[in-house]
Amino acid sequence: MKKINFKQRGAISIFLAVLLLSELSIIGLGISFLAVQQLKMSGQVGQSVVAYYAAEAGAEKCYYQVRNLTGQGCDNTGQISENIGSGDYQAGYQAGFSGSHEAGTVISIGQFGKTSRKVELTWSGL
Repeated sequence: MKKINFKQRGAISIFLAVLLLSELSIIGLGISFLAVQQLKMSGQVGQSVVAYYAAEAGAEKCYYQVRNLTGQGCDNTGQISENIGSGDYQAGYQAGFSGSHEAGTVISIGQFGKTSRKVELTWSGL
């Protein structure tokens, strides 16, 4: 029968403890990385909504001008400024038109921050 060397037994325990702690640290870092990515994406969703509404506003303005014969070409660029609560928002749009006031297409691109959204309105026989 062999004698148990208590010094070896302690070294193995320390090695297993360090191995377990390193695995838990890696898992924790992975979860932290995923949480940060989700926070970034949720911020971009808010920018996307503002950009969409800027594009929608530009398309509606252009459509209104075309239908009332005040903007045949309707190649315009605009700026929308809003104060909502404690935040100020500025978004831009570019709208273009092709066709006639009876049938045509308006394409508008709204931009806010680094996000842009495109809206297309098509009508015929109105």
